[in-house]
Amino acid sequence: QKRSSIASVARFLELWKGPDEGFIRVISRKTTKKGKQFIHLTYKCLDPSFVFDELKPHSTILMSGTLSPTDMYQDLLDLNKDKTLLVEYKSPFPKKNRLNLIIPTTSTKYTARSEEMYEKIANTCSQITNSTPGSTAIFFPSYKLRDEINKYFQPKCNKTIFFEQAGLNKLQKQELIDKFKKYKEAVILGAASGSLGEGIDLPGLLKAVIIVGLPLGKPDLETQQLISYYQERFGKGWDYGYIYPAIIKALQNAGRCIRSETDRGIIAFLDERYTWPNYQKCFPPDVKTEVVINPAEKIKEFFS
Repeated sequence: QKRSSIASVARFLELWKGPDEGFIRVISRKTTKKGKQFIHLTYKCLDPSFVFDELKPHSTILMSGTLSPTDMYQDLLDLNKDKTLLVEYKSPFPKKNRLNLIIPTTSTKYTARSEEMYEKIANTCSQITNSTPGSTAIFFPSYKLRDEINKYFQPKCNKTIFFEQAGLNKLQKQELIDKFKKYKEAVILGAASGSLGEGIDLPGLLKAVIIVGLPLGKPDLETQQLISYYQERFGKGWDYGYIYPAIIKALQNAGRCIRSETDRGIIAFLDERYTWPNYQKCFPPDVKTEVVINPAEKIKEFFS
């Protein structure tokens, strides 16, 4: 009953000879979890509007909780701006149930990373988790950065800590969530691009979500090509290919907190860059943020 991979290899090699414009071919060396190296071939489309052009729809309806900034999606999908009706609906959940904090005292910028900065981030995270009456999810730009910061965070945290591991399958993910649910007060540490950052729904359980830093993609060859392509096409390569996707991912992480009209919680963005205008404009209009230095008092006041 063994299956041959020859057919899928043949299909891939046929596609490899496809168009150049808006596509990228990458040959890279990668490593398996067991440490074995292998050569990886990728042929990827950089431009989603190509798919839309093939569909040739009479009309298109796009719906998402994260379609902001709308101009970017109009450009990327090549929508006719004269014939596009944009309707943005405000959140139906009471604003008083959500506290959005920006804490600009730390940064995960590559040039700012140090043991001193990791300890500073850990201090702020523990201050928030220990002040929050309930469970908290903390999302980091990467698992590696999480583990570096956790060395300082774990001794300071007063609650049970859970760790999301990379590459969880559906069963493993559910087992982790079930264990987490058994605790009234716990903390789960994951990565912004992990399976928990976009795919968990825990109404009534999470009282706080902390987004540490900006989940910027690796500046690898593919990302560089994406920035160059968007720069040539729209003059906004850095925004469309690098900054905006990171902010959107952070907002998706933030969305894990408030899942119903009765949920109450805080969302804390830990990085000085969230105060910068070019990052701020990515936030939906109805998300009002407050810049604080010492969040503990604000949190206690909110939950009281």
